[in-house]
Amino acid sequence: MFRIAIFVLLLIIILVAMYFPKFRRTLGVTLVLLMGAIGVIIWQDTLERELEFERIPLKQAQLSQMHVRPGLNARLFVVGGRIQNVAQHYTIFSMMLQATIKDCEGEACKIVGQEKIMVPMEVPPDQSRDFSVTIPFSGVPKVKGEAIWEYEILLVRAR
Repeated sequence: MFRIAIFVLLLIIILVAMYFPKFRRTLGVTLVLLMGAIGVIIWQDTLERELEFERIPLKQAQLSQMHVRPGLNARLFVVGGRIQNVAQHYTIFSMMLQATIKDCEGEACKIVGQEKIMVPMEVPPDQSRDFSVTIPFSGVPKVKGEAIWEYEILLVRAR
């Protein structure tokens, strides 16, 4: 119904513009101003989205109580833990987590798997939230020694 109303409105505007030359100029100026306003809104939204990743330094989002368990198949692992938002003014809405599996035999450790995943969550200022996320690894990591997991926050999105 909404599409039909817009179509009828556009048809009326085109017909009026064909029969009244003064209306054409007014319509042209109105369209230019409207396109300019839309451009400014898109530009401001782009700037706002870029700022969302710069509001909280990575050190103010802290991971703790991290644990891992096998997923539904050999490529999937379920990683869980707690994230604390130490920032005083902004709420965390998501973070990019990098999980690394190291195969350690004695002192020598080799990375056998590393994946990144975006974790959506809402963590208000000066609060903590538990999370759990399934991470698919591109290959099945084969560990010969002891598997050591390391976690790092790469990005924090906050408003």
